[in-house]
Amino acid sequence: MSGDREFYDNLDVRTNYLAHRDHADNPNDTLERPIFLKLAGNLSNLDITDLGCGNAAFGQAALQAGARFYIGIDIFCSSLLGSQSN
Repeated sequence: MSGDREFYDNLDVRTNYLAHRDHADNPNDTLERPIFLKLAGNLSNLDITDLGCGNAAFGQAALQAGARFYIGIDIFCSSLLGSQSN
């Protein structure tokens, strides 16, 4: 799957993905986030490791919800670069 790295680290792919993520009704925020937060329950004082963190948007929400510590890990360089702004 080495081709996946080149795909996801491609600047054009990353730019297109982020443009879709900026929409208020994007699938990550409208479908995934509410379900995940419901399943995760109370995040207060938790230490969270997020594998496949993408731009670490969940980390920002988790810390605002009271998580004590958050670390995001992702194999794709472009995701990690984007996570630095969150």
